[in-house]
Amino acid sequence: MYREAEAKINEGLSPCSRILLGCVSGLFGLMMVLIAPPTEKLVYFYLFGAFCLAISLACIFKGRLRQFLGSIIGVALLVLSICYLASQLLGGGPLFSGRSDQSIFNALLFTVFFGIPGVTYAAKAKFGFGKRKL
Repeated sequence: MYREAEAKINEGLSPCSRILLGCVSGLFGLMMVLIAPPTEKLVYFYLFGAFCLAISLACIFKGRLRQFLGSIIGVALLVLSICYLASQLLGGGPLFSGRSDQSIFNALLFTVFFGIPGVTYAAKAKFGFGKRKL
């Protein structure tokens, strides 16, 4: 049963899901770039816009390019989760807080549910340079 589940997961998203996700993330990316304010936060708008556009491109392309873009997204999620966790640990953030507030516990959850799966995909896909298994 485990092998069947893994094979089904490795098939990826359906074409309809990829089109919907690609269009929505592409629109988000374009909007973030277009509405970026000329302040010190400009770079964050551009980075998030680039992240959304990378998701959109990963939905459009196939094969090694999709694996490469997906690996970049996965590593970016790991870096973001580590930065978030480090900022909470070094900044003296609270151990627990509300669901939407920053805390060490929420940073750990973000790392477990986004950072680790992201880097796991990147390792499995080998940035599209390994043998074709996915």
